[in-house]
Amino acid sequence: MDGVPVIRDRAAAVREAGARLSESSLTERAVWLARSAEELERRAHEASGALAESTGLSAPMVEWAAHTTLDSVRRDALLTLANEALQTRRGTARPIEMHSVILAGNVFTASVRAIFVPLLLGVPVLVKTSSKEYSFPRLLRAALRGIDARLGAAMDLVGIVGGDAEREAAHVEQAEAVADYGSDETIAAIKSRVAEGALIAHGHGVSVAYCGADAQLDHSIESTSSSLSLDICAYDQRGCLSPQIVFVEETPERSPMELARRLAEIDLPRTGAALPRGPLPPSVGAEQAQWRGIAEVEGELITGEDHAISLRAVPPIRWSPGYRNITLAPVSGLDEAFDALLPFAPHLKCVGADGASRVEVEARLEQSAKLAAYACPLGEMQTPALDAPADGQEVWRGLLRD
Repeated sequence: MDGVPVIRDRAAAVREAGARLSESSLTERAVWLARSAEELERRAHEASGALAESTGLSAPMVEWAAHTTLDSVRRDALLTLANEALQTRRGTARPIEMHSVILAGNVFTASVRAIFVPLLLGVPVLVKTSSKEYSFPRLLRAALRGIDARLGAAMDLVGIVGGDAEREAAHVEQAEAVADYGSDETIAAIKSRVAEGALIAHGHGVSVAYCGADAQLDHSIESTSSSLSLDICAYDQRGCLSPQIVFVEETPERSPMELARRLAEIDLPRTGAALPRGPLPPSVGAEQAQWRGIAEVEGELITGEDHAISLRAVPPIRWSPGYRNITLAPVSGLDEAFDALLPFAPHLKCVGADGASRVEVEARLEQSAKLAAYACPLGEMQTPALDAPADGQEVWRGLLRD
């Protein structure tokens, strides 16, 4: 772990490098970052075995995650994002002098957007890595430095044990904005150490999916189940964008059991064969056993080699332990599903929806004063667009000033 003098020196160096980075053009930075993404994917491929060990994911999952994240980091996409950000400030915006980022360890590729977006806008970044996973951020730093010295110098890493107040204060004291992807407890602690309005909190989150009646018809159930299986398997269902519950519209013609059985018997095994689950931590094993035991009592439970589906009514909502344990909850329609979600509004991140339901889901989320989540198609819950909102906020929030 890094001491206070080292952290302060790195913060000062990054801040100084930011002044040089801001002299480059937006197009130059977009090109450098696009090339860095290509280089990072190459490095991640070569280090997939080591990354599997540090992340707890399987090597095929690591490679899938790196590819799906980095393949979207293209020059044109970066320029579009930057222009959207600048237009919101009517051309008067300037980059802040330094940004601090606090990473979580559950979804290792989350560091890409957290670091690339500030650098794109000319903002230097000092990153506190997760104590659980720091291999990928190191690869990211090496990729940046290999593409352009100015770009690489404007980003650095620090290692801090959570709860060390003096070191945590040194990490954020020179920053004008701080993005925290940690737990709610971490966010509460950091909030007391930064200026009012400087904290961009991305705390604990949950996501759900919705399947309307049309998504279960003979011509669509295969696609629905296949898409859901990818959302459930991605990152071993450990991320805040992973669905924990799938609300399934029940009709006289269609029982949710049909979708449950197809998922359990065909698509989750098929996706799991391509993207195997990582080792189950002992603590999660105990939680999983409890969750499955309650599921059997409250409804029906269908288990596979590395997955389980609980078919039960809500409320109450019981969030799963992740690791490919999913609840399918029969509902009469969107009204019942949204009513069940309201108590969890502050933590809801994303609602995956089938094609026929997505427009209405989006409309309800936009109209809601309590829900800040966004909607996306099934099969894309864990591959958000570069400019997708985070907790109802633009990804560039706090990075520009007048």
